[in-house]
Amino acid sequence: MRHPSNANVTNEAGFALITTLLILALLTFIGLMGINTTSFELKIAGNERQANQRFYTSDSGWKQSGPYLNALASPPDFKNTTLKSGDTAYDWSDEYYLIVRNYGNGNNATLNNAFPSGTEDGNLSEIPYWYRVRYENDFQALKFGANYRDFQYEVISNANGEAQVMTTVRKVYRVGY
Repeated sequence: MRHPSNANVTNEAGFALITTLLILALLTFIGLMGINTTSFELKIAGNERQANQRFYTSDSGWKQSGPYLNALASPPDFKNTTLKSGDTAYDWSDEYYLIVRNYGNGNNATLNNAFPSGTEDGNLSEIPYWYRVRYENDFQALKFGANYRDFQYEVISNANGEAQVMTTVRKVYRVGY
């Protein structure tokens, strides 16, 4: 004879076990998705940190052009005096000839991302940088004497070929004295 308290339980045998296993499987799935999302977010944060380091390194590189120009008593001469491949004479309207300082201390006209080791201008956060200065134009310096000219240069700084910053720098020089 059956006990009266177990009379209604016979049809529900094992239901609690199945329900518990389903809830456990659902919680495991949610946990795995959380781990996957966290891993993905960490990769994004790491990439953003590296991109910021390269940008700030490149940004610091162009600032070295100020001391470079300030150390000169007169406007720098053109540096790319080697004729460009195929040229028979200098063409001062060609950007190639307007470079007053190449990236790093590499060879004449080394204007690409493949910089030789040891030519970098400096390192920030283990990232090397190079900068180049290109003459743009010059004009009479306002509120200075007749012998003063305001020179404008385009400065491009490159952080290990991965980030680049371009800006304009102006410097007043006394000329013709």
